[in-house]
Order: sequence, then structure tokens, then C-alpha cells
Amino acid sequence: MKDPQPTVQFIWRLGHSGGGGAFFLALWLVACDAFQDPTGPSQTIYTSQHQVYAEPIFKAFEETSGIRIRALYDNESVKSMGLAKRLVAEKDHPVCDLFWSNESLTMRQLLEKEVIHSLESFGYRTRVMIINTRAITPDKAPATLLEWTEPQWRNRCVMAYPLFGTTATHMLALRQKWGDETWSHWCQKLADNGLRTVDGNSAVVQMVGRGDAWIGLTDSDDLAVGLRQGLPLASIPLNQELCPIDNSVGWVQGRNHGALVDSFVSFLKAPTTLQAMVEQSALVSQGPPPEDAPWLKPTWEPLLKDASTGLDQMKHFFMP
Repeated sequence: MKDPQPTVQFIWRLGHSGGGGAFFLALWLVACDAFQDPTGPSQTIYTSQHQVYAEPIFKAFEETSGIRIRALYDNESVKSMGLAKRLVAEKDHPVCDLFWSNESLTMRQLLEKEVIHSLESFGYRTRVMIINTRAITPDKAPATLLEWTEPQWRNRCVMAYPLFGTTATHMLALRQKWGDETWSHWCQKLADNGLRTVDGNSAVVQMVGRGDAWIGLTDSDDLAVGLRQGLPLASIPLNQELCPIDNSVGWVQGRNHGALVDSFVSFLKAPTTLQAMVEQSALVSQGPPPEDAPWLKPTWEPLLKDASTGLDQMKHFFMP
């Protein structure tokens, strides 16, 4: 069995946070004691879900099913793009059975490239604007992302590099909503106003939490981690600029899936599993985003068709 130390540290945090921590702790303790037959049935799953959330679920599934999971996790700074490139490279000789993504854009790009043959979404988290409450009060904060270009916020705003992950999804969804002219003008003004870019959404939370920036754009689960750490943070409603980010699983083309993979998907989507993820802020909700919410609702076919243009524009605006 692999060294459980990183997940033991995660379980310690869960045990002190209440809610779903007890669920994950019980599952983990059972799984740690389980005998795993290295010659038994197994499946390979790549995931961009944070390892601290995914690993206890994998271990619990192994114990209850007797099916081993060979898991490969992604890197925070490149999000799901690293695994996506690997899946594309392996297309003619696939190794992975199932891709579990916590980001919307990459999964749909893989479906378009026929690297996966089907996908299924479940639950969602959201993008959030955050502020350092020691530097600025909520009533004085920008009301919209469009206000980030105002002079008082010069050198005060930060986001993750927008070429991949949830930041890319969010930025391209804004481009589709506003139109290219308005969006491009906003991006240029952001760059001119000293927007700072960092390696990943967790880095955004830490930077705003330290006061090195006052305002950030990140994910709801990363904000929750910062709040548990006691950082002086608050979220500002994004309303029509809010982008929900679904979790999804994709069946890799060319693999003989059958009951093994389907059994894991059923386990992952079980209400008990999803509720534990909600309680630990890995998800905002078990279900889909509400239909009547005034949030961004990307139309995926045209967005994917024009994504490379938008990404190239962001390279020009935001990359040195």
C-alpha cells in the first residue's frame, strides 16, 4: 500500500472541520486496513479533482468493491491540461479508463477530439471574487469584474494564469457573453491596470489572504480552504458574471470499460459521496446549477470552435 501520510494530514483537517469529515475519516480508516490483492481487478483513472478530496473516495471504493484504482493526479498550476495532453498523446494506445475532471472546458475539448466517447456531469462549484477584508470592506469593493479596470484597483487584482483550468473557462464564457470587442477592451485595460497572474487558484487565495493583492478571482473550494485557515477573506457576489464549474467523468475511447468503470461512477455519484464533497466545499451542490440563476451559461459548441482565438488573445494580454 502507498504511503498514506498526505491523506492522513487531510483527514486531520477534516476531523477538525466538522461536517463530512467524519464520513471521509470512517471511509479512510476502513480502507487503510483493507487487504488489496495486486492481482485482482483494477481500473486506471486520471483526475484533476484535488487529491485531498479524490483519494479518500478512491480508497473507500477499493474497500467496498475489491477493485483497485490506479490514480493519476494533476498539477495545480496547469490544472487539467497536463492530463489532457497525456490523454491525447495516448489516444492510439490508451492507458486510462476514466477521466474525472473538476473543470468544464478541457473535458469538452477531449470529447470534441474523440479522446473520450461520452461524458456525464454531476454537481458543481463556482467561480468567486474575493477580497482581503483588512484592506477593503465589501461595500467598497468592485461590484463587477468590469470595475477591476478602475484606477483605484491598479496593481491590486490577481487571478490564475487564464490559459487553462477554471480561469480559462470563466474568461472564455465572459468573452461569449460580452462579445469579443467588449471583452478584448476589458482584457487590455486589465493588463494596463497591473493585473497580476499566478500559478493556480489556491495561490490567488494565499496572495489575497496575505494582503499582497486586495481582490482576486478564484474557485469556491479554494476560498473555503482559505477561510478554514483563518485568512481575512470575503466573497463578493458575481451575479451575471458568475461561472458555475461542473464535475464530470469521461469514458476514454478505445478502452474496454464494462461494469468496473460503471461501478466506480455509481459510487462517485452516490448521494452520500456527493454530500460529503459538498460538506467539505469540493462542490457547492450535488445537482446541476439552477436553471433560473442569472449566471453565465456557456453555449459549448461555438465556444469550443472559437476557444483557440480567445486563448491566443489572452496570451497577448496577460503573458510576459
